[in-house]
Amino acid sequence: MVLKRIFLIISTVLLLAILGACSPEGDQSRLFSDLNRPEVLATGLPSPAPPRVLSICLGDEPDSLFLYGDLSTSAQIIRQAIYDSPVDLVDFRASSVLLTTLPSWENELVFLQQVEVYPGDRIVDAQGNITLLTSGVEYRPAGCASRDCWTTFENQASIQLDQVQISYKMQEGILWFDGEPLTAADSVFSYQVALEIYGTSGSAKTRYTNSYELVEEQGLFWKGLPGYLGIYDYTEQFFAPLPEHLWSNLSREELLTSAQTTQMPLGWGAYRVVEWVRGDHISLVKNPNYHASSQGLPTYDSLVFRFVDGGEDALAAFASGECAIVIKEQDLFNYLPEIDSLVRSGAANRIVYDLPSWEQISFGVNSLDPSRNLLPDPRTRQAIASCINREEIAAQRADAGTWVDNLFHPNDPRSDPELDPRVFQPQEGVKLLEELGWVDHDQDSATPRISRGVDNLANDVAFQLTLLEGRSEGASQTALLIKDQLSRCGIEVTIESLLPGDLFAHGPEGPVFGRKFDLALFSWSTGNYQLCKIFTTSEIPGQYPRYAKGWGGTNATGFSQAEYDQACEYLLTSLSGTGESLEETNHIQAIFQEELPVLPLFFRQDLILVNPAVGEIHPGTYHPLWNIEYFQ
Repeated sequence: MVLKRIFLIISTVLLLAILGACSPEGDQSRLFSDLNRPEVLATGLPSPAPPRVLSICLGDEPDSLFLYGDLSTSAQIIRQAIYDSPVDLVDFRASSVLLTTLPSWENELVFLQQVEVYPGDRIVDAQGNITLLTSGVEYRPAGCASRDCWTTFENQASIQLDQVQISYKMQEGILWFDGEPLTAADSVFSYQVALEIYGTSGSAKTRYTNSYELVEEQGLFWKGLPGYLGIYDYTEQFFAPLPEHLWSNLSREELLTSAQTTQMPLGWGAYRVVEWVRGDHISLVKNPNYHASSQGLPTYDSLVFRFVDGGEDALAAFASGECAIVIKEQDLFNYLPEIDSLVRSGAANRIVYDLPSWEQISFGVNSLDPSRNLLPDPRTRQAIASCINREEIAAQRADAGTWVDNLFHPNDPRSDPELDPRVFQPQEGVKLLEELGWVDHDQDSATPRISRGVDNLANDVAFQLTLLEGRSEGASQTALLIKDQLSRCGIEVTIESLLPGDLFAHGPEGPVFGRKFDLALFSWSTGNYQLCKIFTTSEIPGQYPRYAKGWGGTNATGFSQAEYDQACEYLLTSLSGTGESLEETNHIQAIFQEELPVLPLFFRQDLILVNPAVGEIHPGTYHPLWNIEYFQ
């Protein structure tokens, strides 16, 4: 068994790791230099207790463990063991082991400062775009809170803009694996590394940062670009530390490729990497300098992340005891009967958690194909939504998680609880279709309704739509159910399955982002950004300069509504957490539910298989192993 071999390896590794705990990170590779020597035990001495090993089967092997080198889910899962995440999100509530206090508008660690800006300086304009202050640029003067006070720059000597400033304070007494203190300077170094790696084209927090500096012992001060106010999460501006004392002399190429950054990165978390056998496993051992070691953490002496190829391999490893946890193996959904049998027998616990993406049906509200012109009226889209039975769809989708009615997960504090949930009510859908002029002219349920008095549409047009989805072969069960459900309301649907690369190709060729579709079934990724932006007028893809983003816009539906734009614009250019931003967040959800540019279905979910001996696992918000040091 692989695990038995690993037990023998880990026993030796633990003894060597303890002796070499304070050695430089670059020397870690020597820990395995003598593993093939015969084991010699001193006569009369008791054998050491076998180490506690937690073996985790992982469906995907990362390319790198470098913080800025691999953003895959598998890399993030392993990094949960190497780093105690700067900020953990559980049930949409944030906490931190590195920061003394999470900054917010309420605790005054987030505030606005008026700054003077000169021609040629980098700013964020009124629409939230990074630009240089030159003649003709539209901007929000300091103190301006609405479009009414936007101003166009006309070569003045200087202007005043608002600048967001955020204070952070790091905890004292946390150490790197090698015993060196973890300092705020390491966070500044991480920011400098991000700039070295990405330049000005990296993540939003790098692009919109004006400066990130030390202000006092363990204190940090972030300043955004003048004019940048649309920050979704104030903890996002904090840069996870990197070890300046070891990596400061590495070039950009070395940071991205050297073994000490990509395979055995220095961290401050519960475990440290000691071996990576490509295509097989990564081994980690307990960090003796872990800040919570006095609490008996972590509970395991070592971890092994074993890479498995498919659900069958994962289940075999789990059943044999080689893996106590199986995670990030999408193929597991094909083995639900076997998993149910393990659960019923008490040999396994099945845990599901929502992924940061929700399944939805996009409507071709404003198609560039003149033959696809049946969905511009929001009432038509509401009628279609009433005819869709999400419960029936979710019942046949193993990856169907929490239902979603709007832009936010229902557990997200931003979700408006006052809005009525969307329910399956086909009778109401049919009634609305009749009111709009879609009639059942022949009283034959096998034929589609036709138009008789539908606004802006000739009479006798059949209600026929095409549903696109990204699949290599055949129609999915979800698409077939949607087709069947809409047929009961008198809407005929033809399913067209395309390769994902063809479905999502840039316009004008691609059908989705070329805006040549009726209905499109796919998932949208959520994240730390204002999701409302996806559906704004400025994001409509099309030929430049008529469409500002050209074919790079995200609003494939073509939806455009002035009140929605204004509400989203406010969120994108205002500080979150203020009373006004909360009001606009609710306002935009009400508009979205009424206008319905897309029909949200549910969040996709993933499955974790756990040996009951490990105890309960409570996944964080989109981060399944956020508290791996506590696993029993």
